[in-house]
Amino acid sequence: MADWKCSKCNVDMEEVFDIALIYGEVDLPPGTGYRCPQCGTEYLDGEYVVNELASAEQMLEGK
Repeated sequence: MADWKCSKCNVDMEEVFDIALIYGEVDLPPGTGYRCPQCGTEYLDGEYVVNELASAEQMLEGK
């Protein structure tokens, strides 16, 4: 994992696997990414977005 730092708190972000995702009114399975242990800011992992969410969005949109 790259060393991610929170831009607000300037502390190391934690890698997490439980980021809540909602698309429209549909609850999706938890996503992977990074969370600041102090302020709770979350960022989704880029590879997860490209590989997982893009295909889920296309399916949900019926494209």
